[in-house]
Amino acid sequence: MPSPAEQFIALTQTQGRVDPTSIDAVYNKLGTVKPGLMLGEWGGKNFTSVEQVDPVIIDKNGQRVSWGKWGHATLREVLYRDVVSTAMIYDDRPVFDYFRYVNDDMVAGIMEGKELGESLFYFYLKR
Repeated sequence: MPSPAEQFIALTQTQGRVDPTSIDAVYNKLGTVKPGLMLGEWGGKNFTSVEQVDPVIIDKNGQRVSWGKWGHATLREVLYRDVVSTAMIYDDRPVFDYFRYVNDDMVAGIMEGKELGESLFYFYLKR
């Protein structure tokens, strides 16, 4: 049987929409993330330190730049779904991104917050 990490990677390779219950089932089995793992450049985000995160990075003329419209963020270890793992907390918005470990170069994420209503946004980050 494939590991939770292998199952998650397979979900990322699925064409079309993936059922959220399938994502939840795998996400809940993934390991925790320590803040230090997140430091550095990831697709779409820059984690300079636990106190300095650019949560939305775009490509502008071949350069990685902060989009700026969603401000900055910090990293904290937070209890979510009975597991303490790293979360990204937006400075200017009531939004949280909760991370789980897939491998050293990929994490699974769930974004939730008041601005999103009852909906959860599932995503993954790669280095």
